[in-house]
Amino acid sequence: MRRLLLLFLLASLAPAHAQPTAPAALELGVFPYLSTRALLNTYEPLQRFLENRLGRPVLVVTAPDMRTFVERTLTGAYPLVVTAPHFARLAQVDAGYRPLLRPQRDLAAVFIVPHGGPVRSLADLRGKILATPDSLAIVTQQAINMLREQGLEPGRDVILRQMPSHNSSALAVREGAVDAAVLSNTAFLQLPLEQREGLALLARGRSLPHVMILARSDLGAAEAARFARLIQEFVEQTAEGRQFIDKLGYLGLRPPTEAELKSLDPYLPELRAALRAPR
Repeated sequence: MRRLLLLFLLASLAPAHAQPTAPAALELGVFPYLSTRALLNTYEPLQRFLENRLGRPVLVVTAPDMRTFVERTLTGAYPLVVTAPHFARLAQVDAGYRPLLRPQRDLAAVFIVPHGGPVRSLADLRGKILATPDSLAIVTQQAINMLREQGLEPGRDVILRQMPSHNSSALAVREGAVDAAVLSNTAFLQLPLEQREGLALLARGRSLPHVMILARSDLGAAEAARFARLIQEFVEQTAEGRQFIDKLGYLGLRPPTEAELKSLDPYLPELRAALRAPR
């Protein structure tokens, strides 16, 4: 009897209409190839669309640098992730992420220089300063290989200056702080026209699979496929989605092929070694 009375008193103290628990926010991790402000502005339309369709908050998040972002991805920090192609392959192989989509356009490193300046070929970079994105970026790795093919050893024949993002690399050329810069072809297309003025394309690397959207393994195949359909719907069936994909220079989205994923395997040993090295 005493126990029943206690239960009655506790029930009488509870609110008459308990509020339902708000759905947890879904985090979309985007690798920091641009400044944080630029990333948040770029991905805001996709964020709003997913919030409306899912009926839950969606947060676009990133990390202070590439290494931190990759480490967080490998620990499963992001349910959905937009990341560089070799980071994506590592997340698939080592952490079980499911690749969903990639841009129709391929990725490549591009070297840019001041228009009409003295640097007319990669060989002219001897003794010059070259701005690059993070050393882990696949376009930085590609650019280093291209320099070596010209007989130039990075760090000895060409001074490398690492910048926090692709757009800051381009800005360093415009400001005259460096002689040339490396960034991705699509990051160059994303620069506002006024920031591209006065810049010339010096060289372009070979085509690679582009950035990828992946889902964490615990979401399951059905939920991952649902996210892929929603993102495709946004890109293909809404005006905001078409503007989004045009701004990124992606041409559209499609699933990556198994051959494209495997083509990134040669980049994994160096990437793993870099992640093991002390900061």
